[in-house]
Amino acid sequence: MLSIIIDGLDKFEKQKLEFIRELHAFVIYLLERSLKPKVLLTSQPHADVKEILDGLPCIEYDKERKECLNTLRFENTRYDMILDQHECSLGWLWDHEKYQAWSSRDSSDLLLLEGKPGSGKSTLTKYFACNLLEQQPHAKQAIVTRFFYSYRELQMNHSDMLRSILYDVLMQNETFFCHYQHYYRQALQTGTHFQWPYNSLKRILHSFGGHPTQERLYLIIDAMDESNDKDRSDIIQLLSQLCSTTKSCIIKIFLASRPIARLNDIAPETRKITLQDMNGPDIKRFAESFLGPNLKLPQNIVNEATEYIVTNAEGVFIWVQLVRDELLKYAMTGCKKKEIFAFLRSLPIGLEEFYKRILEKLENRGPRDITDGAKMFRLVLFAFRPLRVEEIRHALAIPDDVHAEFFPTDQTFEDELIHGITERIIHCGGNFLEIKANMCTENNTVQVIHQTVREFFLRPNGLPAESKFNMSHVDVHARISITCLRYLMLCTINTSLESDFPSFDSWTLEHFKGYTKHLNDRPFIGYVLHHLKQHMDGC
Repeated sequence: MLSIIIDGLDKFEKQKLEFIRELHAFVIYLLERSLKPKVLLTSQPHADVKEILDGLPCIEYDKERKECLNTLRFENTRYDMILDQHECSLGWLWDHEKYQAWSSRDSSDLLLLEGKPGSGKSTLTKYFACNLLEQQPHAKQAIVTRFFYSYRELQMNHSDMLRSILYDVLMQNETFFCHYQHYYRQALQTGTHFQWPYNSLKRILHSFGGHPTQERLYLIIDAMDESNDKDRSDIIQLLSQLCSTTKSCIIKIFLASRPIARLNDIAPETRKITLQDMNGPDIKRFAESFLGPNLKLPQNIVNEATEYIVTNAEGVFIWVQLVRDELLKYAMTGCKKKEIFAFLRSLPIGLEEFYKRILEKLENRGPRDITDGAKMFRLVLFAFRPLRVEEIRHALAIPDDVHAEFFPTDQTFEDELIHGITERIIHCGGNFLEIKANMCTENNTVQVIHQTVREFFLRPNGLPAESKFNMSHVDVHARISITCLRYLMLCTINTSLESDFPSFDSWTLEHFKGYTKHLNDRPFIGYVLHHLKQHMDGC
């Protein structure tokens, strides 16, 4: 048997292309004579070389890995939505004895950051992810992955977490492709619509423990408590197995969560940091940052107020932020210094009571504010993805009451659009809603300030259920469905284009372009087309 191996065709300096053409002709000659030669040619991926050798079987280096990567890509938007830490805070983490022990062990291990709602778990997890390479020498040569579960961004699916983690690993180290290849090829054979089976994703991650060369991986996972209940125990068990079955590969898992079942089984006290036991000094610095500079209080009142806030916060940062907002708002009207401290003492202790206070203030507003506010909350709490400010603006211009009159004309719609929508959202949402800048899409989205707000509004027997902001799932989905259907009518009939365009059968390419441009001025249409059916199914 004739075997020919030529390495580095691209490295020929003289008459390279002529040589490759002659070589191609020679290989074809051998194949046509049925000599069954074994020919292996290698080259860098140069277009001219590939063109000449066209027709011969070709394996493009790294092509399969890159195609596999594209199927794993997932945009985890929550990370960019998390507030950065307050200046000079959270640095205690690197010196914490449990972190030091976890970090210094030359073996796979899990560290659990556990905290009550609103204690700053996501902020600390982001801080850890941002500063790991600078603070931890081992991490500079390691693979660092992260995923932030989020109910607000509707990123709760465990398959999405696995895809994101596996993407980061394969993107940073191509040698790990040996763990993916079999399952990737297997998934390709299932049909035209590619989809990763959940079990395949789990098996790939589990197989990292047997990687043939010594590597160090960091898996940073936030808000496990916001993940889907289904299969959560399965994922927790998988993370535990990763730490107990690895051989040459060292896997460090940094996991943040509220207290939930099963986590204590894999993270005993020696591997758990309780955040509210540690963040007192951070809360103190945060309180001092607005009590002094913003309110210009004398130092003795700053000290007394700071001590009061730290004591009553009980480790909950969100409560402190609400206190700050109320104090700054109170001071804007002018007041005595002693009155500020008296007002501070009058504010509710605990998130639940503070939320009740905000809700009661919203209920005491006029009918217009209540109507707009209730609709904003319905859209924000029940949309199937975070809505942009302009989408909220357009949705508010459509009546969602089935009995309300609706005239689907461009002029009527334009008359209903709110000018100053940002100010309107801030006003009608009280302290419950915020507008977040999305660094990935450069679009501002509207969301609740914290997951606890969602829980407060959707609790079946809570105060909102008996208020003017009551939201039953069926009613809300029905109202959003009505909004979507009417918006669809607005975009398709009685538009300003009707008098200028011929009948649809006579449309030219220019007419289609004109209509597409018209739809670009209707930002809510994308959401309607993607999610109308889901809302109708929820009615």
